[in-house]
Amino acid sequence: MPTISIPALGLHLQADLDDNLLKVLRRSEVPIHYSCKQGECGSCKCVLESGTVDLRGYKDTALPEAQRAQGLILACCSRIQGDVQLGLVDSDDYIVHPERYLVTTVTGLTELAPEVFSLRLKIRYVDREGEPFIFSAGQYAQLTAQTGPESTIARDFSMASTPVEAEYDDELEFHIRRTPTGAFSGLLGREIVVGSTVFVDGPMGSSHFRPRHLGALIAVAAGTGLAPMLSIVRTALDNGKFEPVVLYAGFKTAQEVYGRDALADLARRFANFRFHIVVEQDAPAGDRSGLVGDALLGDGHSLDGAKVYLAGSPAMVEAVSAALIERGLPHGDVHADAFYAPRAIDETEARRASATGADRASAPSRPRTAV
Repeated sequence: MPTISIPALGLHLQADLDDNLLKVLRRSEVPIHYSCKQGECGSCKCVLESGTVDLRGYKDTALPEAQRAQGLILACCSRIQGDVQLGLVDSDDYIVHPERYLVTTVTGLTELAPEVFSLRLKIRYVDREGEPFIFSAGQYAQLTAQTGPESTIARDFSMASTPVEAEYDDELEFHIRRTPTGAFSGLLGREIVVGSTVFVDGPMGSSHFRPRHLGALIAVAAGTGLAPMLSIVRTALDNGKFEPVVLYAGFKTAQEVYGRDALADLARRFANFRFHIVVEQDAPAGDRSGLVGDALLGDGHSLDGAKVYLAGSPAMVEAVSAALIERGLPHGDVHADAFYAPRAIDETEARRASATGADRASAPSRPRTAV
Protein backbone atom coordinates (compact mmCIF):
# COMPACT_ATOMS: atom_id res chain seq x y z
CA MET A 1 0.00 0.00 0.00
CA PRO A 2 1.60 3.33 -1.06
CA THR A 3 2.53 5.94 1.56
CA ILE A 4 2.16 9.70 1.07
CA SER A 5 4.70 11.52 3.23
CA ILE A 6 4.42 15.24 4.05
CA PRO A 7 7.52 16.04 6.16
CA ALA A 8 6.44 19.63 6.95
CA LEU A 9 3.37 18.28 8.75
CA GLY A 10 4.92 15.05 10.03
CA LEU A 11 2.30 13.03 8.17
CA HIS A 12 2.52 9.57 6.60
CA LEU A 13 -0.78 8.71 4.91
CA GLN A 14 -1.79 5.34 3.52
CA ALA A 15 -3.38 5.20 0.08
CA ASP A 16 -4.41 2.68 -2.53
CA LEU A 17 -2.61 2.33 -5.83
CA ASP A 18 -4.16 4.67 -8.42
CA ASP A 19 -5.97 6.72 -5.75
CA ASN A 20 -6.65 10.35 -6.60
CA LEU A 21 -4.13 12.41 -4.62
CA LEU A 22 -6.49 15.29 -3.80
CA LYS A 23 -9.11 12.84 -2.56
CA VAL A 24 -6.60 11.23 -0.19
CA LEU A 25 -5.38 14.61 1.11
CA ARG A 26 -8.93 15.88 1.67
CA ARG A 27 -9.94 12.64 3.37
CA SER A 28 -7.07 13.15 5.82
CA GLU A 29 -7.92 16.85 6.28
CA VAL A 30 -4.55 18.01 4.97
CA PRO A 31 -4.52 21.83 4.52
CA ILE A 32 -4.33 22.12 0.72
CA HIS A 33 -6.03 24.71 -1.45
CA TYR A 34 -8.43 23.43 -4.12
CA SER A 35 -11.46 24.60 -6.07
CA CYS A 36 -12.45 23.13 -9.45
CA LYS A 37 -11.21 19.54 -8.83
CA GLN A 38 -10.74 19.02 -12.56
CA GLY A 39 -7.40 20.57 -13.52
CA GLU A 40 -8.61 23.99 -14.62
CA CYS A 41 -8.00 26.44 -11.77
CA GLY A 42 -4.53 25.43 -10.58
CA SER A 43 -5.41 25.88 -6.90
CA CYS A 44 -4.23 22.48 -5.68
CA LYS A 45 -0.57 22.77 -6.67
CA CYS A 46 1.92 20.92 -4.48
CA VAL A 47 5.53 19.89 -4.86
CA LEU A 48 6.36 16.29 -5.75
CA GLU A 49 9.62 15.94 -3.83
CA SER A 50 10.06 12.25 -4.58
CA GLY A 51 8.10 9.38 -6.09
CA THR A 52 5.89 9.18 -9.14
CA VAL A 53 2.29 10.07 -9.93
CA ASP A 54 0.23 9.69 -13.09
CA LEU A 55 -0.49 13.35 -13.89
CA ARG A 56 -2.92 14.02 -16.70
CA GLY A 57 -6.15 15.75 -17.74
CA TYR A 58 -5.23 19.32 -16.79
CA LYS A 59 -5.06 22.62 -18.66
CA ASP A 60 -1.65 24.10 -19.45
CA THR A 61 -2.84 27.40 -17.96
CA ALA A 62 -3.42 25.64 -14.62
CA LEU A 63 0.03 24.05 -14.58
CA PRO A 64 2.48 25.62 -17.07
CA GLU A 65 5.35 23.46 -18.29
CA ALA A 66 7.86 25.66 -16.45
CA GLN A 67 6.16 24.86 -13.13
CA ARG A 68 5.91 21.18 -14.02
CA ALA A 69 9.66 21.18 -14.64
CA GLN A 70 10.14 22.56 -11.11
CA GLY A 71 8.33 19.57 -9.63
CA LEU A 72 4.89 21.11 -9.18
CA ILE A 73 1.87 18.90 -9.73
CA LEU A 74 -1.90 19.29 -9.42
CA ALA A 75 -3.29 17.04 -6.72
CA CYS A 76 -6.69 16.78 -8.42
CA CYS A 77 -5.16 15.31 -11.59
CA SER A 78 -2.60 13.02 -9.94
CA ARG A 79 -3.00 9.27 -9.54
CA ILE A 80 -0.74 7.61 -6.97
CA GLN A 81 1.70 5.10 -8.49
CA GLY A 82 3.75 4.32 -5.37
CA ASP A 83 5.30 6.01 -2.33
CA VAL A 84 5.50 9.80 -2.74
CA GLN A 85 6.80 12.71 -0.69
CA LEU A 86 5.03 16.06 -0.98
CA GLY A 87 5.67 19.67 -0.12
CA LEU A 88 2.65 21.94 0.32
CA VAL A 89 2.43 25.39 -1.26
CA ASP A 90 1.35 28.30 0.98
CA SER A 91 -1.26 26.82 3.30
CA ASP A 92 -1.89 30.34 4.72
CA ASP A 93 -4.49 30.14 7.48
CA TYR A 94 -6.48 27.60 5.50
CA ILE A 95 -9.14 26.02 7.69
CA VAL A 96 -10.06 22.37 7.23
CA HIS A 97 -13.65 21.29 7.87
CA PRO A 98 -14.44 17.59 7.48
CA GLU A 99 -16.69 16.82 4.54
CA ARG A 100 -20.16 15.91 5.74
CA TYR A 101 -23.24 14.19 4.32
CA LEU A 102 -26.60 15.90 4.81
CA VAL A 103 -30.19 15.21 3.88
CA THR A 104 -32.20 18.41 3.44
CA THR A 105 -35.70 19.53 2.55
CA VAL A 106 -36.43 22.40 0.20
CA THR A 107 -38.15 25.15 2.19
CA GLY A 108 -37.94 27.96 -0.35
CA LEU A 109 -37.50 28.47 -4.09
CA THR A 110 -37.61 32.17 -4.91
CA GLU A 111 -36.78 33.89 -8.21
CA LEU A 112 -34.27 36.65 -7.44
CA ALA A 113 -33.94 37.76 -11.08
CA PRO A 114 -35.10 36.18 -14.36
CA GLU A 115 -33.95 32.53 -14.18
CA VAL A 116 -31.88 33.10 -11.01
CA PHE A 117 -33.27 31.31 -7.97
CA SER A 118 -32.63 31.26 -4.25
CA LEU A 119 -32.79 27.64 -3.14
CA ARG A 120 -33.29 27.39 0.61
CA LEU A 121 -32.74 24.08 2.38
CA LYS A 122 -33.51 22.88 5.90
CA ILE A 123 -31.10 20.27 7.26
CA ARG A 124 -33.02 17.28 8.61
CA TYR A 125 -30.24 14.69 8.79
CA VAL A 126 -26.52 15.11 9.48
CA ASP A 127 -23.96 12.34 9.64
CA ARG A 128 -22.09 12.20 12.96
CA GLU A 129 -25.23 12.75 14.99
CA GLY A 130 -24.99 15.66 17.39
CA GLU A 131 -22.33 17.53 15.39
CA PRO A 132 -23.66 20.60 13.53
CA PHE A 133 -22.73 21.28 9.92
CA ILE A 134 -19.85 23.78 9.92
CA PHE A 135 -18.24 25.51 6.96
CA SER A 136 -16.27 28.67 6.21
CA ALA A 137 -17.90 31.55 4.34
CA GLY A 138 -17.12 31.25 0.64
CA GLN A 139 -17.07 27.44 0.48
CA TYR A 140 -19.29 25.29 -1.70
CA ALA A 141 -21.10 21.96 -1.54
CA GLN A 142 -22.29 19.30 -3.93
CA LEU A 143 -26.08 19.15 -4.26
CA THR A 144 -27.67 15.91 -5.44
CA ALA A 145 -31.28 15.54 -6.59
CA GLN A 146 -33.16 12.46 -7.64
CA THR A 147 -34.05 12.21 -11.33
CA GLY A 148 -35.51 8.71 -11.34
CA PRO A 149 -36.07 5.64 -9.16
CA GLU A 150 -32.36 4.74 -9.32
CA SER A 151 -30.67 7.84 -10.70
CA THR A 152 -29.43 11.21 -9.48
CA ILE A 153 -27.78 14.36 -10.79
CA ALA A 154 -25.16 16.23 -8.75
CA ARG A 155 -23.64 19.69 -9.17
CA ASP A 156 -21.47 22.04 -7.07
CA PHE A 157 -22.85 25.35 -5.78
CA SER A 158 -21.52 27.93 -3.32
CA MET A 159 -23.32 28.70 -0.08
CA ALA A 160 -24.94 32.15 0.00
CA SER A 161 -25.91 31.68 3.64
CA THR A 162 -23.51 32.22 6.51
CA PRO A 163 -21.92 29.52 8.68
CA VAL A 164 -23.98 30.77 11.63
CA GLU A 165 -27.23 30.06 9.79
CA ALA A 166 -26.12 26.49 9.13
CA GLU A 167 -24.74 25.78 12.59
CA TYR A 168 -27.55 27.29 14.67
CA ASP A 169 -30.60 27.35 12.36
CA ASP A 170 -29.91 24.27 10.20
CA GLU A 171 -30.46 26.39 7.09
CA LEU A 172 -28.56 26.65 3.81
CA GLU A 173 -29.10 28.94 0.84
CA PHE A 174 -27.76 28.67 -2.72
CA HIS A 175 -28.15 30.97 -5.74
CA ILE A 176 -28.63 29.00 -8.95
CA ARG A 177 -29.07 30.23 -12.51
CA ARG A 178 -31.52 28.02 -14.41
CA THR A 179 -30.36 27.35 -17.96
CA PRO A 180 -32.07 25.45 -20.81
CA THR A 181 -29.29 22.83 -20.85
CA GLY A 182 -28.66 22.72 -17.10
CA ALA A 183 -28.96 19.11 -15.95
CA PHE A 184 -29.43 20.20 -12.31
CA SER A 185 -30.70 23.77 -12.67
CA GLY A 186 -33.36 22.60 -15.13
CA LEU A 187 -34.96 20.64 -12.27
CA LEU A 188 -35.78 23.83 -10.35
CA GLY A 189 -39.53 24.32 -10.22
CA ARG A 190 -40.15 20.80 -11.54
CA GLU A 191 -38.49 17.90 -9.69
CA ILE A 192 -37.00 20.36 -7.18
CA VAL A 193 -39.88 22.16 -5.43
CA VAL A 194 -40.78 23.07 -1.86
CA GLY A 195 -40.85 19.81 0.08
CA SER A 196 -38.37 17.98 -2.16
CA THR A 197 -35.34 16.18 -0.76
CA VAL A 198 -31.86 17.37 -1.73
CA PHE A 199 -28.70 15.57 -0.59
CA VAL A 200 -25.70 17.72 0.31
CA ASP A 201 -22.01 16.76 0.50
CA GLY A 202 -19.53 19.34 1.76
CA PRO A 203 -18.10 21.75 2.57
CA MET A 204 -15.45 22.04 -0.13
CA GLY A 205 -13.12 24.69 -1.50
CA SER A 206 -10.31 26.83 -0.11
CA SER A 207 -11.47 30.24 -1.40
CA HIS A 208 -12.99 31.13 1.94
CA PHE A 209 -12.92 34.02 4.41
CA ARG A 210 -9.69 34.36 6.39
CA PRO A 211 -10.87 35.62 9.80
CA ARG A 212 -7.37 36.47 11.10
CA HIS A 213 -6.67 38.90 8.26
CA LEU A 214 -6.46 42.53 9.47
CA GLY A 215 -6.31 44.44 6.17
CA ALA A 216 -8.91 45.63 3.68
CA LEU A 217 -11.27 43.05 2.19
CA ILE A 218 -12.30 43.39 -1.46
CA ALA A 219 -14.92 41.02 -2.88
CA VAL A 220 -15.63 40.74 -6.60
CA ALA A 221 -18.59 38.79 -7.98
CA ALA A 222 -19.97 38.11 -11.44
CA GLY A 223 -23.57 36.88 -11.69
CA THR A 224 -24.35 34.18 -9.14
CA GLY A 225 -20.78 34.54 -7.89
CA LEU A 226 -22.52 37.03 -5.60
CA ALA A 227 -23.63 34.06 -3.44
CA PRO A 228 -20.27 33.21 -1.83
CA MET A 229 -19.24 36.89 -1.77
CA LEU A 230 -22.37 37.75 0.23
CA SER A 231 -21.53 34.98 2.67
CA ILE A 232 -17.96 36.26 3.04
CA VAL A 233 -18.90 39.92 3.42
CA ARG A 234 -21.73 39.26 5.87
CA THR A 235 -19.54 36.97 7.96
CA ALA A 236 -16.66 39.45 8.04
CA LEU A 237 -18.88 42.35 9.10
CA ASP A 238 -20.86 40.33 11.64
CA ASN A 239 -17.56 39.11 13.14
CA GLY A 240 -16.54 42.69 13.88
CA LYS A 241 -14.14 43.43 11.04
CA PHE A 242 -13.51 47.17 11.14
CA GLU A 243 -11.12 47.59 8.18
CA PRO A 244 -12.66 48.64 4.83
CA VAL A 245 -14.88 46.02 3.16
CA VAL A 246 -15.83 46.64 -0.49
CA LEU A 247 -17.94 44.49 -2.77
CA TYR A 248 -18.22 44.73 -6.58
CA ALA A 249 -21.18 42.87 -8.09
CA GLY A 250 -21.19 42.54 -11.87
CA PHE A 251 -24.10 41.66 -14.16
CA LYS A 252 -24.60 41.62 -17.92
CA THR A 253 -27.93 43.46 -17.97
CA ALA A 254 -30.01 45.51 -15.54
CA GLN A 255 -32.64 42.76 -15.53
CA GLU A 256 -30.11 40.31 -14.06
CA VAL A 257 -29.26 42.48 -11.05
CA TYR A 258 -30.24 41.04 -7.70
CA GLY A 259 -29.16 41.48 -4.09
CA ARG A 260 -29.37 45.28 -4.18
CA ASP A 261 -31.57 45.55 -1.08
CA ALA A 262 -29.38 43.18 0.96
CA LEU A 263 -26.26 45.15 0.04
CA ALA A 264 -27.92 48.48 0.82
CA ASP A 265 -28.98 47.15 4.22
CA LEU A 266 -25.40 46.12 4.98
CA ALA A 267 -24.18 49.59 3.98
CA ARG A 268 -26.67 51.18 6.38
CA ARG A 269 -25.62 48.92 9.24
CA PHE A 270 -21.84 49.04 8.77
CA ALA A 271 -20.00 52.29 8.13
CA ASN A 272 -16.91 50.47 6.79
CA PHE A 273 -18.84 48.70 4.00
CA ARG A 274 -19.33 49.98 0.45
CA PHE A 275 -20.67 48.25 -2.65
CA HIS A 276 -20.74 48.86 -6.39
CA ILE A 277 -23.21 47.32 -8.84
CA VAL A 278 -21.65 47.16 -12.29
CA VAL A 279 -23.78 46.46 -15.38
CA GLU A 280 -22.24 45.69 -18.77
CA GLN A 281 -25.15 46.74 -21.00
CA ASP A 282 -27.35 49.84 -20.52
CA ALA A 283 -26.55 50.41 -16.87
CA PRO A 284 -29.36 52.28 -15.07
CA ALA A 285 -28.73 55.53 -13.23
CA GLY A 286 -26.87 54.93 -9.99
CA ASP A 287 -25.11 51.79 -11.22
CA ARG A 288 -21.75 51.66 -12.91
CA SER A 289 -21.29 50.71 -16.54
CA GLY A 290 -18.85 48.19 -17.99
CA LEU A 291 -17.05 45.10 -16.75
CA VAL A 292 -16.85 44.42 -13.03
CA GLY A 293 -13.10 43.77 -13.19
CA ASP A 294 -12.48 47.05 -14.97
CA ALA A 295 -14.45 48.89 -12.28
CA LEU A 296 -12.33 47.37 -9.53
CA LEU A 297 -9.02 48.00 -11.28
CA GLY A 298 -10.03 51.51 -12.31
CA ASP A 299 -10.76 52.57 -8.74
CA GLY A 300 -7.09 52.36 -7.82
CA HIS A 301 -7.46 50.65 -4.46
CA SER A 302 -4.36 50.37 -2.35
CA LEU A 303 -3.52 46.69 -2.32
CA ASP A 304 -1.09 46.98 0.57
CA GLY A 305 -2.23 44.44 3.15
CA ALA A 306 -5.47 43.69 1.29
CA LYS A 307 -7.09 40.37 0.48
CA VAL A 308 -9.23 40.01 -2.63
CA TYR A 309 -11.92 37.35 -3.03
CA LEU A 310 -13.36 36.60 -6.49
CA ALA A 311 -16.18 34.37 -7.72
CA GLY A 312 -17.81 34.01 -11.12
CA SER A 313 -16.91 33.06 -14.65
CA PRO A 314 -13.41 31.67 -15.29
CA ALA A 315 -12.67 34.50 -17.76
CA MET A 316 -13.37 37.18 -15.14
CA VAL A 317 -11.63 35.40 -12.28
CA GLU A 318 -8.49 34.59 -14.26
CA ALA A 319 -8.18 38.05 -15.85
CA VAL A 320 -8.71 39.99 -12.61
CA SER A 321 -6.46 37.66 -10.59
CA ALA A 322 -3.64 38.11 -13.11
CA ALA A 323 -4.07 41.91 -13.16
CA LEU A 324 -4.00 42.14 -9.35
CA ILE A 325 -0.87 40.02 -9.10
CA GLU A 326 0.78 42.12 -11.81
CA ARG A 327 0.01 45.20 -9.70
CA GLY A 328 1.85 43.70 -6.75
CA LEU A 329 -0.79 41.85 -4.74
CA PRO A 330 0.84 38.67 -3.42
CA HIS A 331 -0.51 35.50 -4.97
CA GLY A 332 -1.52 34.23 -1.52
CA ASP A 333 -3.81 37.23 -1.02
CA VAL A 334 -5.97 36.40 -4.05
CA HIS A 335 -8.66 33.87 -3.18
CA ALA A 336 -10.58 32.90 -6.29
CA ASP A 337 -13.46 30.55 -7.05
CA ALA A 338 -14.15 30.23 -10.77
CA PHE A 339 -17.42 28.59 -11.80
CA TYR A 340 -16.16 26.00 -14.27
CA ALA A 341 -18.64 23.90 -16.24
CA PRO A 342 -18.77 20.28 -15.06
CA ARG A 343 -16.64 17.88 -17.04
CA ALA A 344 -17.96 14.52 -18.18
CA ILE A 345 -16.76 11.61 -16.08
CA ASP A 346 -14.81 9.04 -18.07
CA GLU A 347 -15.53 5.32 -17.83
CA THR A 348 -12.73 4.69 -15.32
CA GLU A 349 -14.04 7.41 -13.00
CA ALA A 350 -17.57 6.11 -13.37
CA ARG A 351 -16.46 2.63 -12.30
CA ARG A 352 -14.63 4.08 -9.28
CA ALA A 353 -17.70 6.10 -8.30
CA SER A 354 -19.87 3.02 -8.64
CA ALA A 355 -17.44 0.96 -6.57
CA THR A 356 -17.20 3.47 -3.74
CA GLY A 357 -20.85 4.39 -4.09
CA ALA A 358 -22.81 6.48 -1.64
CA ASP A 359 -23.42 3.74 0.91
CA ARG A 360 -23.61 5.14 4.42
CA ALA A 361 -24.74 2.52 6.89
CA SER A 362 -26.74 4.81 9.15
CA ALA A 363 -27.82 7.38 6.56
CA PRO A 364 -31.18 7.65 4.81
CA SER A 365 -30.86 5.89 1.46
CA ARG A 366 -30.55 7.61 -1.89
CA PRO A 367 -30.14 6.26 -5.44
CA ARG A 368 -26.61 5.13 -6.17
CA THR A 369 -26.43 5.64 -9.92
CA ALA A 370 -25.16 9.08 -10.91
CA VAL A 371 -26.07 10.35 -14.36
